Amino acid sequence: MTTLFAVLLSAGGLVAAGWLVHARRAVVAAFGSGANAVAFLGFVVLANAAPAIAGEHSSALIGLLVLALVGWLVAVGRRRLWAPPEFWRRICLGLAAALLVWCLGVDLLSGDGVYGSRMPAYATAGLLLVAAWLMAAGTTVSLRAMAYAGLAVLSVLTIPTAVYGQAWRACTGGQLEKCSVAGALFKSFYNSENYVALIASFTVVAAACALRGAERVAVLAFGLLIIVATGSRTSYLALAAAGVWVLGAVLLQRRRPYPHINLALCTALVVGAAATATYLTWSASRTTLSNRGNIWVHVREYIAGSEATGVGVSKWYYLRDIGEAPYHFFHSGYVLAIFSGGFVGLALLTFLLAALLRAPVADGRAFTAKAPVALFVVYSFTEVVWNPLSVDGLTWIFVVMVLITSTSGATDSAPVAASAAGADRPGPLARLRRTAARPPIGHATPDARD
Repeated sequence: MTTLFAVLLSAGGLVAAGWLVHARRAVVAAFGSGANAVAFLGFVVLANAAPAIAGEHSSALIGLLVLALVGWLVAVGRRRLWAPPEFWRRICLGLAAALLVWCLGVDLLSGDGVYGSRMPAYATAGLLLVAAWLMAAGTTVSLRAMAYAGLAVLSVLTIPTAVYGQAWRACTGGQLEKCSVAGALFKSFYNSENYVALIASFTVVAAACALRGAERVAVLAFGLLIIVATGSRTSYLALAAAGVWVLGAVLLQRRRPYPHINLALCTALVVGAAATATYLTWSASRTTLSNRGNIWVHVREYIAGSEATGVGVSKWYYLRDIGEAPYHFFHSGYVLAIFSGGFVGLALLTFLLAALLRAPVADGRAFTAKAPVALFVVYSFTEVVWNPLSVDGLTWIFVVMVLITSTSGATDSAPVAASAAGADRPGPLARLRRTAARPPIGHATPDARD
């Protein structure tokens, strides 16, 4: 059975990669411009391939990729460098920056200061926010972009499966019994099957909301095949919660358009999530949620007396090095914020999530467009989807959530027109700008995709 799944995954990855090349104009339209599509997809794919390319030096490679991304965006967008993004996206990026600065300050001032070589990770996270600002200032991105980016990553993770025996992890037994119908746990070239399942989950949700027809069916089938092969129970539960959100969105949006979600509702949802995560952290035993509680017990014991401010993320690496903390990372985005920045950091993360939910969209389908944010809120209970203090292969999920301005790009014609206006300017990027201005292959109008 494992061999069958390996062949199916490799074949699916090859088909996905070929289809993305074939549908490149639709991909460009989803990102608002050819420059953004080339830069962002290149960054996403290479960042996720970094462990296979650079091994233990993958963090350094990701840092170089962030520098290259910022340089590319500066080179192609000189005229918009100082243009601010839309108000709510500016708020999102500002809160992300505030969370980063706060946690850095706590790390510097707590104990003996920053432990180890964490400063490059902080700097890389700051540069990534600069890149997100530049992208948000000059273009509009639809939810389809998340589906395409996720599909590109999944193709890279699955293509080698048929010939790469180490893409599988043996099923576990005993108290933490875990397996998949494939007879093993698919992890690609990462150490955890949960990583692959997380990317597939966001891809599935984005595809279900933004794609149409055979395109949607194919992406959903490929994504669900990967999730089944990973055996990730977290993904099953998170997708079920996201499915409830999507169903509710469909029912609500039949009655009238929603350009944005009520701020009070956004705040109530994320405050409830943060409060629940805090309760789980302080009530967990060492065996809670497949031994995730063992991590959370260490967190609350080490920050005792510093709950308001936390102690800085680098201290977790110190605890691991001296054998007083589990090797695993926090297994919760909320617990990461609490350990790194205390309840102040958790509050900043809560405000950020509320702003992400509240940011308006142009097509009146705000509940649909915010489905990935809802998935993010749920997934963060037991996984670190986005580490605000570093950059890794999952950081793109947060960036795309900030940039999304519609579900399928039906009303995002202004940036495309702007690209067309600049297509006649001489230079090596003229052909790329002309490509961004063309309509997607096989689609008569953007409206036909709704």
